Amino acid sequence: MKERQTFSGKFEEIIYARLEPGDDLLRALWEICKKHDVKTGILLDATGSMKNVVLQRFPHQEHGGAGIDVVDIPGPLEVSAHGIIGMGWVPDKTVTPAPQISGSGITGFGFGGFDGHETPYCHVHITLSSASQTVCGHLMEGSLLHGIPKVVDPITRRGAVPEHFTVAIAKVSGVILRATWDKTGYYHDLVPA
Repeated sequence: MKERQTFSGKFEEIIYARLEPGDDLLRALWEICKKHDVKTGILLDATGSMKNVVLQRFPHQEHGGAGIDVVDIPGPLEVSAHGIIGMGWVPDKTVTPAPQISGSGITGFGFGGFDGHETPYCHVHITLSSASQTVCGHLMEGSLLHGIPKVVDPITRRGAVPEHFTVAIAKVSGVILRATWDKTGYYHDLVPA
């Protein structure tokens, strides 16, 4: 049996961020990680309501494709998400995203959770509930928080006060998670920091 790759890291800090109406959740996570120089971490929680969620999930019926479906689920939706954070790693500049993952609204290697070499990588699983269904899958770009409502809610004052969608990210030191995409394929690699 091959020896399992392991490294130890430590929580350096916990970053809390309040998102804004209309934010794309995955892009907002990338921006927060860039701002706080998070090279490896854990999305401890993302909780709030959303206008829609785009996600990858296992298909309900086999269709001969890549074994996943990409669906855009309309809201309103209540969501909870968690995941791992690392760095996109594309050491060979001749490697480009395959046409199957370069669809509309997908940035760079966004289907894999990152934009390009040495950019934040977020592998996020999101659970969402609407009035008719509960679904879990892999968060993708195009998943938007509600915009600013046209009418202020008389109870919560939503529309007149800041958004309450909040994320908590634990920044980890001592190890770097690389979401590597090279000529051999796509995989996670761990290296000491």
